[in-house]
Amino acid sequence: MATVYRRGTTWWVRFQAGGVTTRRSAKTTRKAEAQAYLQRLLDEAASKARGDMPRHRFGEAVERYFVETSIKPKTRHCYGSSSRALQPSFGPLYLDEIDRRVIADFVGARKRTGVTDATIRRDLAFLSALCGMAMRWGWLETNPVASFSKRGLKESRPRTRFLKPEEFERLWAASSPEMRPALVLAVETGLRKDELFGLTISDVDLPRRELHLARTKTDSPRRVPLSDRAMETIKALLNAPGRPRSPYLICNPSGERYGDMKKGFANACRRAKIADLRWHDLRHTFASWFVQQDGDMYRLSRILGHASLQMTARYGHLRTSDLHAEIEKVARKRAQDRLITAPAEASPPPDQEASRRL
Repeated sequence: MATVYRRGTTWWVRFQAGGVTTRRSAKTTRKAEAQAYLQRLLDEAASKARGDMPRHRFGEAVERYFVETSIKPKTRHCYGSSSRALQPSFGPLYLDEIDRRVIADFVGARKRTGVTDATIRRDLAFLSALCGMAMRWGWLETNPVASFSKRGLKESRPRTRFLKPEEFERLWAASSPEMRPALVLAVETGLRKDELFGLTISDVDLPRRELHLARTKTDSPRRVPLSDRAMETIKALLNAPGRPRSPYLICNPSGERYGDMKKGFANACRRAKIADLRWHDLRHTFASWFVQQDGDMYRLSRILGHASLQMTARYGHLRTSDLHAEIEKVARKRAQDRLITAPAEASPPPDQEASRRL
């Protein structure tokens, strides 16, 4: 028997098809939406039983995608913007009508509106994710985005804005006392903003001088070593007079975690006369200082929690000491090769040598 039921605040569906009972979360708090979702699943099961291959429109796929996929809030927000941008071109179409020509027309239309190539690439990334999921559902046989060439769309250059040490000290001096510990830990650890403000006291291992991060962007736990300044800052936070009872290392007077310090950060930048700076640039600052002090790129990648060394390579241009050393090594070898291959000076004949002695 097909039915909808609630677990906590979320509605689930249960139905039987082909002798198999299926239970799925409708990922909604509304019963009507859960019932509509159940009906769609029943219709699909009936079509498969008849051997039919029902066609599904783009909008239907978008609706199901956001119901069934688990994506991070920031990604969901970006994909939501892309789905709205795609709707005028793809909304009336069945999924099997989307091909390279339709995609090319969409790209051309977006370019004419003046949006950047990076934005168009994000739109296509969502379309590709949607089509890939549709293939898993059995709604589509191939992903049309995979065969579309993006060579005409420039990739955005990664941002590598960072502060000089004297700029950071100026920013620190212009900041509120509540913000200063967060600023120091940002440039001393390279943590992402969510990682930093989500730090709990249990994440701190003072004897080992480490932070243990279980909740990361890449879902890969990692350990981050602590510098002397970071250690001093953490101890000051833990031992601050009147510190509220809170699991969070950085917390407001009520013991709650900060969502961010966007307004205070902007005010501090203005007072310090520092332009074009975002909070994430403090992470770039940590990486840049690390590389400029001849830090190892592989170790930097591990500290930052990058998924690949390619992401860390953006900081490689900041270190030239190893290049100078390599040039000197090559120059010395070239000089030695010249000495080895140079013709030896001819010895004078014996009679000339004798006349010289006379």
